[in-house]
Amino acid sequence: MAAAPPLTPLRQGAGAQEPRLSEVLRYLGHKSQAIDPELKAILEATCARAAAAIRPRWVWRVFPLRQEDGIACSGSTTGTRFLVEGTSLVLDGLSMEVLLQGASAIVLMAVTCGPGPDLAWQRTHEKHPTQSLIYNACAVEIVERAADAANAQIDAWSRGQGFSATKRYSPGYGDLPLSVQPALLDALDAQNTLGITLTPQLWMVPQKSVTALIGLKETDNL
Repeated sequence: MAAAPPLTPLRQGAGAQEPRLSEVLRYLGHKSQAIDPELKAILEATCARAAAAIRPRWVWRVFPLRQEDGIACSGSTTGTRFLVEGTSLVLDGLSMEVLLQGASAIVLMAVTCGPGPDLAWQRTHEKHPTQSLIYNACAVEIVERAADAANAQIDAWSRGQGFSATKRYSPGYGDLPLSVQPALLDALDAQNTLGITLTPQLWMVPQKSVTALIGLKETDNL
């Protein structure tokens, strides 16, 4: 049986990502309409430009996880909450109960494309709205592919340690509120490592950034 891993060093990664045209079209709200040759050429050229210009970076770290039961928690049906040891992050709610039940550790991760896509939008969206919208969709796809790359690293590390990783889950989905963002980003020192900050409304800057958490469960207990 694998022992719960201790707090691990911060791990970092980076790498160019190729946006998939099908996903870019989905982000643009495309509904299988025919694409004329001129628009297709713009799409392909913009995807290539985004892939060359945007180099996403990511960080992740493993923390011990402690479960407390019988606690009065907002959004919890069973009174269960999860304390991410070594941080101020506390997780509760039905989504976290389902995801983290039986987990002895948790991975916190953050990914960003940096300020480039935001600056590109500011420079071009008024004069070149079509290209700007496409470039913006490419950046969304690139940060998601980078999150997948970070997730693959985490999955490989987890298997090597005798753990099974859950799916990743991001603040703002289900009943996991954006209010966990400050503690999550602080745990990763994301302002210094990736340049990610938060607005008063808890939106990330740069905008093309992703945070997520992943539970680690002992393989023998599955």
